[in-house]
Amino acid sequence: MVTSTSPRLARDTGIPLYLQVRDGVRELIAVQGLQPGDPLPGELELQERFGVSRATVRQALSELSREGRIERHQGRGTFVAIPRLARSLPDLTSFSEHLAQQGLRSASRLLAFDRLAPDEWSVPAVAQDEDGMGRFFGAIPLVRFVRLRLANGTPIGLHVTATPALVADEIGLTPDALGTEGFAFYGALESHGHRLSWAEEHLLARAASLREAALLEVPDRTAVMSVLRLSRDEAGTLVEAVRAVYLGDKYDYVVQLERRPAAAMAE
Repeated sequence: MVTSTSPRLARDTGIPLYLQVRDGVRELIAVQGLQPGDPLPGELELQERFGVSRATVRQALSELSREGRIERHQGRGTFVAIPRLARSLPDLTSFSEHLAQQGLRSASRLLAFDRLAPDEWSVPAVAQDEDGMGRFFGAIPLVRFVRLRLANGTPIGLHVTATPALVADEIGLTPDALGTEGFAFYGALESHGHRLSWAEEHLLARAASLREAALLEVPDRTAVMSVLRLSRDEAGTLVEAVRAVYLGDKYDYVVQLERRPAAAMAE
């Protein structure tokens, strides 16, 4: 709970109270040094703090939410918003590396871990490979794992990753390893000779599924960015296929474009 003396609102200036409460919450965040993902006081506490109605508090919070300063999660409360994460292409970085560059803490929650034989994901048993990873690797055993990705404790993405079972065994990829603080999938790959060289990404904007929305703690049909990444090592071997789903308002893909001179026309 955040405590301090109750601020005085100017009720005779013509400035709407909800805007004054909005500014008061901004000041609270700054003075208390609250970081992205930190909780804010509840509506009742803010109502008492500013001496206004709950409707006024809700209007102020709605303004802050539209500005991208706070996030409201049903059943959890109100939090300082995670800033939009700019990913500059063609940089090939992991989720953890990317968040570290933004000054944010990364964490993961393992949701599933499976070993799949070729006949478990190939046609006609395609239902076992609902994310369509198998088609990129050919007829080899795979390890598939699903992680909820968090920034400063707030869910912002969902990763479904597949890698050859031989590679997984070589780098010690197990549910226990994935649950160990400090374990990095890319780091484990590179420390065992699979230095990542390049990847291709496919981006698609869509609405979150019911399951995705529930895991990301957002309303149904929230806009998300679906990203398919296929990563290869220096030998050209495909070592990772990952289908990532990110909250649409949290990622900003930045691509530098260059206009090349047109070929000289023959006279």
